[in-house]
Order: sequence, then C-alpha cells, then structure tokens
Amino acid sequence: MNPTAAVRSGGVAPRRSPLTELLLEAREKTNKSQADIARDSWLNESYVSRLFSGERTNPSRDALILFGAFGLELPVPDVDEILLAADYKQLVLPQSLR
Repeated sequence: MNPTAAVRSGGVAPRRSPLTELLLEAREKTNKSQADIARDSWLNESYVSRLFSGERTNPSRDALILFGAFGLELPVPDVDEILLAADYKQLVLPQSLR
C-alpha cells in the first residue's frame, strides 16, 4: 500500500527510508518530470516511480548512479550521498583516504 493510501484509509503511513527522502529532496530541486528523469537515466519509468515512492528498497548501485548523475543531473558529492544512503561505496574516495 502506498503512503497516501494508508493515510486515507485511516492507517499510519510507513516511515520513508533515508534513501527515499534523499531522492525526493533531489527531485524537488530539479524541474524535470518523472518521465524525463527516467528517460535521461535510461531506466524504466515504473522503476523510477517505485524509487520515488519507496517501493523499490534495494536498487543496484549502477541504477542509483544513472539515476542521480544523469536522471537528476546531480553533482558527484550528491550522488555519493545517495549511494551512502543505500549502503554502497562512494564514487569518490574521501580526502582522508587518498
């Protein structure tokens, strides 16, 4: 059940994951439709929809890189933040490890 339907039916909306929150925040900053984000990231539109809704809980690292870098056009540090929220390694090593 999606969060909106849960609230309408009198239930409690499930808590969003940190990854879902980051993706929604990034989407708010862009002026692109969900279809444009899916096209630009070479991902299926229903997959992108499930990422934004939190239904897709274990996206691959490659999908998140495509989604963040190309779909949302985020800078590398923001893509790294998304990867970390999904428990993946960053694209760029922190300065302390270089």
